[in-house]
Amino acid sequence: MTEADILAMTYDDSCTVYRPGKVTLPSGESVFKKGLEGRMVYEDTPCALSSPSGGKLAKSQTVARVDTDYLLFVRPEVDIQPGDTVVVTRLGKQTVALAGLADRQPSHNKIPLKVDKGTA
Repeated sequence: MTEADILAMTYDDSCTVYRPGKVTLPSGESVFKKGLEGRMVYEDTPCALSSPSGGKLAKSQTVARVDTDYLLFVRPEVDIQPGDTVVVTRLGKQTVALAGLADRQPSHNKIPLKVDKGTA
C-alpha cells in the first residue's frame, strides 16, 4: 500500500470537475463553454475539502467582496487544472469553486479553490 493509498482512505468527500473549452455546435459554430457548461472530466472522484479560510476582503474602487478559499486534496493521478470548475459534495451539501494551480506531491495533489460567487 502506497502513501497515496493511505491518504486516499481519509477522503470522505467527492467532486465532479468541469473543464472549460471550445465546442463546435451541429451548425458548425464554435462556442466557448465554461463553468458547469464545460466538459466533465471527473465525476464523483474521492477528495477531501479543507475548512474554509474565513474569507479575505478584496477591495476595488467601487465594491468590496469577501472571497472564501478552500484547499482540495485528491490522489496524485487526478489532474485538476487552473480554471476548472469543481463541484464538491461534502456532508450532502455542494460547493462550487474555481480551481487554482495545484501543488503536486507524490502522495497527493493540493488544489486551491475559490468559491464561485453566487454559489456555495
